[in-house]
Amino acid sequence: MSRLTPLLPLCLSLLACAMEPDDPVFLSGTALEADGTPWRGGPLLLTRPLPLPTSPTSSPRMRFETWAEVTPDADGLFLHRLTARDTGADDIRRPIPWADDNAFQLLLPPRADGGRDFYAFELHRDSDVPPLRQWSSNVRSVEATGGVRLAWDAMPSIVDVPEPHYFVEARGPTGRAWLIRTAQQEEPWLGPELLEDFTDGHAHVQAFSAGARVWVHTSLYFFAVHDAPPFRLPVEGRVPISRGVDCRGGTRIVSPCPFTDGRLEAVNVPGPPQALATELTLVLPQPARPRQVVIRGASVVGPPGQVFHVEGSVDGSDWRLLAKSAVLPDPTSGPYLDETNSDSGGQEYYVRLELPVNVPEVREVRVWFGVPTPGGGPPGFKQSIRTLREVSLFTAP
Repeated sequence: MSRLTPLLPLCLSLLACAMEPDDPVFLSGTALEADGTPWRGGPLLLTRPLPLPTSPTSSPRMRFETWAEVTPDADGLFLHRLTARDTGADDIRRPIPWADDNAFQLLLPPRADGGRDFYAFELHRDSDVPPLRQWSSNVRSVEATGGVRLAWDAMPSIVDVPEPHYFVEARGPTGRAWLIRTAQQEEPWLGPELLEDFTDGHAHVQAFSAGARVWVHTSLYFFAVHDAPPFRLPVEGRVPISRGVDCRGGTRIVSPCPFTDGRLEAVNVPGPPQALATELTLVLPQPARPRQVVIRGASVVGPPGQVFHVEGSVDGSDWRLLAKSAVLPDPTSGPYLDETNSDSGGQEYYVRLELPVNVPEVREVRVWFGVPTPGGGPPGFKQSIRTLREVSLFTAP
């Protein structure tokens, strides 16, 4: 045996010597029940991402598959042995089936109610994950004007895990119908106009944090993700008067319109040749008096501080401002998605705007975004809109 062998651990920790493929890499941590006691619910799941086929112009997609089980002891502690080959720590390039050689998820076992608790992480050498604790979310609703407000119990504080953001999402069969990013002490509102008839009738609440544990030559970068069980909302969706109407980008009528079909797919907004659209107009079959406008998934090209504008016209020539929003907060990316192993990307605006009771009847409604000039003056120009999911008009209930 080489006289240097006893010094190998010191070499690895202080000098970051290259590891041999079969050298151990340890993953350690603690699993906890919702009340903070040691985990008693069986082995944890360690999963890895397999890449999915995509088109050359699409973002990478993946699917996590179970790779190993990790069994905590009676105190909830675990120590799981991997190898440098398993995690890419030997720095040897080789074909791998995984989307990334050091990306994993560590999950508490699946719950019958649909809730999930896990870390998604990338590790470099030995890593100790923060305690993995089940979230007892207790999502609930209280009646509010025109809909309901949601509340839930906060995710308990965990060492080295930043305070989470909470995402509230409503989903349709082909995409996101609504998204709210909020703090635990806030009570976000959901109503029939946000659900329409294309959601599953549930609110999906997620507590999400991003953090890191880094020391000398080891590192662990992680997302802490806790999905509450889907919460059945006690309100029914409402179909807008704009469902299925034609729309216009610039001067070109689009029929059928992909922004009024209820499909929720992110679609490029038609505009001038070789340019992005700056507005979208909905053309109603007959005059109506809208009271609410809901825009979903607007990807706007421009600086922060956007204001959403709604204008109306009887003939498409003379336009009148019906309402405008306050300055909108910067759009958030969204909750964690397995298929991207990150937040859900694509910063999009989701805006609900109530119109005054005295708005006139109009046959065309035009929506656009702009940034006020210094001092609060009107925008100097309209911002380009890259994609939209849906625009909906509602009359009074």
